[in-house]
Amino acid sequence: MTEVWNSLHLDFEEKEVPVTLKTEVMDFVFENDKKSVMKIIRSKLKEWSNFLQKQFTPITAGILLGIMGLAIIINIQWQKELGDGEKINSVPVEVLSTLSLQGTEQKNRDTNGDAFILQQGETKRLVVQVSNLPRLEGSEVYQVWLLKNGERENAGIFKPGKNGEGMLIYQLAQNLNFDQIGITLEPDQYSSQPRGKKIMGSSL
Repeated sequence: MTEVWNSLHLDFEEKEVPVTLKTEVMDFVFENDKKSVMKIIRSKLKEWSNFLQKQFTPITAGILLGIMGLAIIINIQWQKELGDGEKINSVPVEVLSTLSLQGTEQKNRDTNGDAFILQQGETKRLVVQVSNLPRLEGSEVYQVWLLKNGERENAGIFKPGKNGEGMLIYQLAQNLNFDQIGITLEPDQYSSQPRGKKIMGSSL
């Protein structure tokens, strides 16, 4: 074994460390850190949900829970975008409107959620939070669409967790207006127009 070990250096060519190694390692670390933060947030949201449901009606509890959770998640998201060493934007987040999402099929009557349009300075975002979504298979994804006069705009895709909970954050153009939000079950992430069935919907 000693002879083999001592001769190993003769069987390979020494390579320079790739310049992208540090970036790849740090990206991996921050991605796993983000997943840990999201687990904590989901746990807290569940605790708040149980408390609020005992204190308020289901609709009021859902709105309060959504706003509290979004305040945390949006703050984390914007801090990461600003980067290390930069000051957090002190402009407050304003909730422009809230929407209730409901399942479109009888078998999915427990599927529900909320959507929020938030404004911070010049930045406007749509946040969609849903629960009790049917489990996906293979390459399937859920896709959010913004509807205006029959025209649909893709607002992104997401995959729910094991408990059927999912969230999407989408930056809106300042001049973008829409009448409804629809969520469809798509066969993959490449749909430019809906190809699957509608799972949830809401009207402003």
